[in-house]
Amino acid sequence: MKSTILEINNQKKTSGQTYIKWVVLEIHENNTQFNKNGITWLEKYINANLESIKLMPICAEFLDDENSEPFGHGLTEVKDGTPLFENSAVVGTTTNAYIDTIDVNGEPKRVLIAEGFLYNQRYPKFVQWLKSKMFDGDFPETSVEIAAVEGSDAIEYEGGWKEQGRIPMKFDFTGDAILGIDPADDAAILLELNSNKKEDNLMSKSQEEVVLELNNKLDNKNKEIGELNQKVEKLTEDLKQKTEELNAAVKAAKDEKAKADAKEKEAQKAKDEKAKADEELNSLKEFKNKAVAEKMQGELNQALKEYSPEEKDVAKEKIEMFSKSPSVELKNEIISEINSAIARTFIAARSKKQASETNSTNFDIYSEVQDSGQQSSVTIDDLY
Repeated sequence: MKSTILEINNQKKTSGQTYIKWVVLEIHENNTQFNKNGITWLEKYINANLESIKLMPICAEFLDDENSEPFGHGLTEVKDGTPLFENSAVVGTTTNAYIDTIDVNGEPKRVLIAEGFLYNQRYPKFVQWLKSKMFDGDFPETSVEIAAVEGSDAIEYEGGWKEQGRIPMKFDFTGDAILGIDPADDAAILLELNSNKKEDNLMSKSQEEVVLELNNKLDNKNKEIGELNQKVEKLTEDLKQKTEELNAAVKAAKDEKAKADAKEKEAQKAKDEKAKADEELNSLKEFKNKAVAEKMQGELNQALKEYSPEEKDVAKEKIEMFSKSPSVELKNEIISEINSAIARTFIAARSKKQASETNSTNFDIYSEVQDSGQQSSVTIDDLY
């Protein structure tokens, strides 16, 4: 069910103005019914707040500089909880409203109907746009605006605010916008549009002239539609080409990714093989080191058999170090250290013996001196 203007006629006569009648909103039975904004309109609350609809502005947000075709509400911001519609123009005034049951698209609807006037002297192209739309059977749509009553910070809802099925209880009607887009309430339709300005060129034309003018506009619209169709075809072709290019690029990217994944798998396989080889090599190195250590330990043990326990104690710390970390150098140091200790012990004992022998001999400086060439009784062994 669309929000549309239902009637244009010349019944109401007010100078410089065009009479308008429209459906403000559809009234619901309960909160299981609601419009696209989630609002449920109950008749008792509509009646309770109906006085505020008098002198309610009729508004439009224009798409063009000629102020001919509407768009939305013209909302610019919400300041201190109050919505501001600074991009919309007041194109008329509401004078009266009442509740009635009407037929909308073949279905009876309980609705709130408003009456008023559009300012045709200030917005003649807009009024003519409305008439043209209605003549073509494409009825314009409306959307009502409400706000908190004077002295209150917010609209009061029965049972509180809800996303869907919220029921405005205390509020003021603050405006109604004639739209070029879908409204929240499909029943909000413009019922009647009328101008009495006989001096208006558009209204003083004969029915044939009006039809001819509308046919010309229809031809122009058809021409525009044809041009738009050509643009759509070109854009569709461009889109097809871009889609093919994008698909090719995606395929190429997938192929490259597949190659990269394959290389990554190959690299990972090489890493795994290297890790396995390193593990085997380390195992062999460990086995080799263990065998070499056992061999050197055996060689040291064999070498140490020649020494007494007291002689081996000289290199006890190094022998213990060798058992933990054997090496040829350490083995040589152990043997060298033991031999050096033995040599020092021997030299010390010999020195002590010589000193003792010297002290026990009564040496006479006038004793017989051995002649040259006389056979000596001292041997090599006596020197050591």
